[in-house]
Amino acid sequence: MFLQNSLTSQYQQKDRFKSSVLFGFVIATFSSFSFAELQWLDESSLSKVVGKAGLTIDIESKLEIAEVEYVDAGSMYWTDYSLTGIGGGLMDNVRATVDSSDGIETLDVGFSDVARLASMGYLDATETDVAWALTEYNDGAGGFGKKQNDGDLVIHVTSQDFGIDFSVPANAADQVTNMQAMKNAVDFHIQQGDFGIRSSDKLTQTSITRNFSVEGYLGYFDILLRNNGDDFHATSSTPGDVGKPQNIEIADSYIELDLKFRVEDLDVDNTNTIDPVLGFVTSPGLTLRDMRIHNERGDDTLGSFGYASFQSKIAAASGILASIGEFSATNIHVDGQAIYDINIQMDWDLPHISFGDTGKSIGEVYFTDLVFYNTSLVISAHQ
Repeated sequence: MFLQNSLTSQYQQKDRFKSSVLFGFVIATFSSFSFAELQWLDESSLSKVVGKAGLTIDIESKLEIAEVEYVDAGSMYWTDYSLTGIGGGLMDNVRATVDSSDGIETLDVGFSDVARLASMGYLDATETDVAWALTEYNDGAGGFGKKQNDGDLVIHVTSQDFGIDFSVPANAADQVTNMQAMKNAVDFHIQQGDFGIRSSDKLTQTSITRNFSVEGYLGYFDILLRNNGDDFHATSSTPGDVGKPQNIEIADSYIELDLKFRVEDLDVDNTNTIDPVLGFVTSPGLTLRDMRIHNERGDDTLGSFGYASFQSKIAAASGILASIGEFSATNIHVDGQAIYDINIQMDWDLPHISFGDTGKSIGEVYFTDLVFYNTSLVISAHQ
């Protein structure tokens, strides 16, 4: 046994020697082509050049769709859809970070990026919303963000550079300009030519919304995938289930959405009936111009930075059946989606409202602190 091990050891040493020579030859050959100096790195040095945990994805996009049609017996259609930046260029300057939490680390969510910019001196730390962010996202250890549960997946979408020139040292004189640049860092323009319904033979159609256009700005978009296992739980009318759909089963794991946005110009022509053969408008209806959606007024602006807010959760649902006799308590069948804990906060400006084709506005309407809360939807198929 000793002899065998010794021989094995000798062969292994020879193999390692051959491998070392071959590896050295490959490195030398590669160096002659690259003209770069290669250096051996120990584990300590190597640890300094590897990437951090998580993914960073920078996004530039321009999207056009000629038509989307949902067909049942008749159909609904959307035509001439596009997503670009304002002015028709790319929707860009968008960065998404993807992280799976260990339950300990602090991850970027919400306006934690804004708090970090303020701590670096690029934003005024005494401004009301900024001061709120510095407190809200402070992890107590010199960082900014929030801790999530172990196994949760966090996707945080915001700006790459917040419109700030970081090559210039932070200067208090630039803080107001930096704030405005941050609010306008990610712009988008959504257009839709027509939305309507068609008969099954496609000979008759009604246009419900025409010439939809919205120009706006993204604050952030957080997508949190909560990892609570594959079980379901029953909902009820108890206070703890307020905001959830009642008396069904919903999954313990769910998707949580948190969107902050601001619309500066929304135009739409509405309720127009179209003759598909002759191709003209037979009864032009409601028209809205220069609509704004934001959160700059009222009693709920703290921490909003002027952005409107949409929050909700999405989970698989069970027990959405036509009759209770079809439901088996021993077998949970996913037969729908629950969209719940819907919370929307906004101010809504309607400076132009007109009917018919005269273009003359009937006046202006303004909503302040328009809030939807503890709202739920359940979506399922039916016979």
